[in-house]
Amino acid sequence: MSLPNIRHRLLSGFTIAGVLFAAFFFLPDAGAPFLLAALSAMIALEFYQLMTAGGVANFRYYGTVGCVALVFATWHVGRQGDAGSWDALVLFLITLGIFIRQFPQKNNPHPLRTIGGTLFGVLYVGLLWNFLTKLLLFQRPADWADGPYMAGRWLLLYAVFAAKFTDIGAYLVGCSFGKHKLIPRISPAKSWEGVFGGIVVSTAVGALYVHALRDTFQPLGLTWVRAIPLGVGLAVCAIVGDLVESLFKRAANVKDTGGVIPGMGGLLDVLDSILFTAPALYLVLRLLQA
Repeated sequence: MSLPNIRHRLLSGFTIAGVLFAAFFFLPDAGAPFLLAALSAMIALEFYQLMTAGGVANFRYYGTVGCVALVFATWHVGRQGDAGSWDALVLFLITLGIFIRQFPQKNNPHPLRTIGGTLFGVLYVGLLWNFLTKLLLFQRPADWADGPYMAGRWLLLYAVFAAKFTDIGAYLVGCSFGKHKLIPRISPAKSWEGVFGGIVVSTAVGALYVHALRDTFQPLGLTWVRAIPLGVGLAVCAIVGDLVESLFKRAANVKDTGGVIPGMGGLLDVLDSILFTAPALYLVLRLLQA
């Protein structure tokens, strides 16, 4: 196990976590959608660049605008207390726009790839990332006027913790004890030992986190006891999210989606697992409320 490499990765990881924590907990309410939209745009552009490297044509800027539009639409309507079917409406308009955008392309030999590639980016990045917006607004009263809605911000941090402590646990345990490869065809470095280590670490941290904030989470139906099976499920989602992105990179024959984060690659390389933990957490909370 390379300790210098681990220190480098942890330094970058905790720096990102600190910046995001400060942004979401000290940013005015009106600034939250702009931060989410900016991160969504950066991740989408990295993903479309990955698609292009893999030979899949796409309308990268149109798809990126679609991802941003989802965030702002959900935030604007969700602040009124009812997002309703606005996500579906925005997705329909984005889909319609992609088809219309294809019409003028006379010399495109693969229009289906272009349409499919663009839509896939909107679904993979835009739809999944937008669940962070939904978490920020979860159970927020329509007449809320007391500054930032902190319950939503703690929920968002829970989704981030579930993803990143899975990554940290899997990396440390896998590097120390990993002998049985998970799926070498997709990610040669990942091991079953790392998977179990990530699940244990993430679940333990999640249960402690929920218990520490029990006054915030109990009204939402979430207790530390329920956080244990939920933590296992979120950790599995994080691992699946990481494997999915590894599959994409292997298909495109690239090592990283970018180079904005020293030692870790692009934003998508760091936030890929959150794309799966945020929707899972939101849907479980909706079930608990039902």
